[in-house]
Amino acid sequence: MKKGKIATLFAITYLIFISGCGVSGYIPEISDETVKFSIIKTNDGVGFINEAGQVVIKQQFLEAKPFSDGLAAVRVGERWGFINHKGEFVIVPKYTNVRPFSEKLALVYLEGNSFFFIDKRGNVVIESKPNWSFDGDFKEGLAPIVVKGKSGFINTKGEIAIEPKFDSVRSFSNGLAFVKVGEGLQALVGYIDHSGKLKIPFESSYWAGTDFVMNRAIVIKYNSNTSEEIILIDQTNKVLTNQLKLTCGTDFNSLDKGVAEGLIPVRLKLANQTKSLSQCSYIDMEGKIAIPSDPKIQEAKLFSEGLASVKVKGKWGYINRSGLIVIQPKFNSVSPFRNGLAYVKVNAASEGFINHSGQFVWQPVTFK
Repeated sequence: MKKGKIATLFAITYLIFISGCGVSGYIPEISDETVKFSIIKTNDGVGFINEAGQVVIKQQFLEAKPFSDGLAAVRVGERWGFINHKGEFVIVPKYTNVRPFSEKLALVYLEGNSFFFIDKRGNVVIESKPNWSFDGDFKEGLAPIVVKGKSGFINTKGEIAIEPKFDSVRSFSNGLAFVKVGEGLQALVGYIDHSGKLKIPFESSYWAGTDFVMNRAIVIKYNSNTSEEIILIDQTNKVLTNQLKLTCGTDFNSLDKGVAEGLIPVRLKLANQTKSLSQCSYIDMEGKIAIPSDPKIQEAKLFSEGLASVKVKGKWGYINRSGLIVIQPKFNSVSPFRNGLAYVKVNAASEGFINHSGQFVWQPVTFK
């Protein structure tokens, strides 16, 4: 079915649904439990399946974002709205763009660069002010904001909580937020607490850093000879390990969420009698080796739901936290596990979802 027909058909269905709501006074339910659905895309459109691979919301949208706080953003025509776990619209599709809900608030956009935060019933909670631009979601009760080119934080009432005086910031995590003053190698980098006080003082040698997860963060440091060090620190700025080599297929910016499982893939240099070997290993949050290197593994990714994808002889599979291969490397590409499923590609045209046992629950689909 073509996009135009999908949008028209769904718009008609939605109008019927709205009319019914007006008569009966029906208020769509919002689940208080985590909605563990995965997004599927077929020739008919975009929908959702559950962990067993059953279609729970039919493929009737043009685009969708994962469920968060019980709601998922979906696009009908050129507009975005939010549905519940039953596929019912809780917030009508009227926005030009949206971000997922976080801490019961979502950033939404309308024409003319108009943007604001709404609650889970679509009520406007925080409006933008002149010279304001929002720069992220709420985390730990605070959201990044930019005012006249400087970054700070607002609270859930829309009040300035930390004055905009930084050149860039990241969202709060584990009680701290990354902040930067200046640009390039001359920038000063540190971490602040909820009051805006520097808990990890500005370091002129740091130039990038992840969020704190499990009370650990990874920062990049330049030495006097401009060589690069990747360092694991704790919340007191104690260096737990340095000289990390994140070249096992892990992108520095992807570490924020993945480190939540406490293991980091790194490439370590191993010397033997004839040559120097460089192999993938995993370290823990103390900087100690948790999973020794395996010469068969060419690349290694972060853990998610107890499994990490690894590349062996050009194909991808998964290992467990003991380093054992539990899903054989046979895929051209894979994704991290989320809600019990991982999206994998068998070849250039076929792809689908597998469970933790490596079995397809949503069979590979060949797209036309």
